[in-house]
Amino acid sequence: MKRPWKMAACGLPVLLWLSAAQATTLEASLQAAQAWSAGLSANAHQVNALENMAVSAGQLPDPKLLVGIDNVPVQGNNSHRLTREGMTMEKIGISQTWVSGTKRQRKVDTLQAQAREVESGKGVILAQLQRDTAQAWLTLAIARKTLAAIDEQLAETQRQVAVQKASVASGSAQPDSTVDISLAVNEMLNLQDNARRDIQVAQARLMQLTGEEITQTSGPFPRIERLPASAAVLLEGVQQHPEIIQAARAADVAKARSQQSAVAGQPDVGVQVYYGHRGDGMDDLAGVQLSVDLPLFQGKRQDKDYSADLSRAMEAKDQLTLLVREHKAQLNALIAQYQSAQAIYQRQRDTVLPLLQAKYRLTEAQYRAGNSTLTALLAARRAQLNGNVALSNNQQAMATAWAAIRYLTVQDSPQ
Repeated sequence: MKRPWKMAACGLPVLLWLSAAQATTLEASLQAAQAWSAGLSANAHQVNALENMAVSAGQLPDPKLLVGIDNVPVQGNNSHRLTREGMTMEKIGISQTWVSGTKRQRKVDTLQAQAREVESGKGVILAQLQRDTAQAWLTLAIARKTLAAIDEQLAETQRQVAVQKASVASGSAQPDSTVDISLAVNEMLNLQDNARRDIQVAQARLMQLTGEEITQTSGPFPRIERLPASAAVLLEGVQQHPEIIQAARAADVAKARSQQSAVAGQPDVGVQVYYGHRGDGMDDLAGVQLSVDLPLFQGKRQDKDYSADLSRAMEAKDQLTLLVREHKAQLNALIAQYQSAQAIYQRQRDTVLPLLQAKYRLTEAQYRAGNSTLTALLAARRAQLNGNVALSNNQQAMATAWAAIRYLTVQDSPQ
């Protein structure tokens, strides 16, 4: 008699395998991909680094401690003595550089603009992540359905192999009929291998994106038979594409840098305060010293830097304009691809496949009545199966284009 704890231990690996390889909805896959993404984590760390740098940039430089000895004699009777010469003085002091508040604020503004640019990259990463995950999930779902249709037709054809061999042996069928049915089986096996390949590729892609072993899909299938929105609405939303937003933030960074270089010529002021101790019987001394930058060659240095940054700011605006035009062209191309795939899919589903099914049923009835050959029946069956595979391929093309359009922007829900 087996002990209960041993039975539980034996069943544990099976339960773990089932939980690890369970069917997953599209929404769950998208959430898993977001949680698994190292790119999103790296982006958050980069934003945090720039925000901390912005806080630091608004502060004055640290003060400096000054310690030294002035006027040490190196010749004569008092050579290398610190208390014999009246001019020798041990000195301690502190210095501080004052950078203007305007210059510090402009540097803060630049770093904050960089932080916003990097933060906008989160949308680019997330939209691409959602797009790739959705396409892999849709591919897996469609390939599973295709494989099921192939398996059904293959099983039906394989059942006829033994029957046909018996018919040939009894003389009621031509010998070449077994060749025809073997060719049909091998053609279906090729289609089966292609479907399994698509499944394995989709599973590998989902593993890469989500970190989970997703072998089956579940839940509602997205409504890919229509665009996520009208073409006009989609084109109006180009400005909300993450890449466009990121390019706009890059233009803001270039503008902030030009504003920072515009005040680079403002001089910094340094103040130094010290106390000097002299030898015995001599008075101690104190002093204050000021230092100011002299931008004597501003026209060849700071002004040139400002002109360069101003040119970069104008370049960033032009790049943004070009990117908007590029995205509109890409969106129009995606819409055209989707509409073409949609038309072919609907024609295949509503016209071609029903005709192939009707032809197969008619040929099957004629074959059972003895008015048709096995070759004709197999040809009709292969044509029907090829029609189903073509329908799945058309659906896959439509789903790929739909996901590319749907996830041009970050979506809170896959539906």
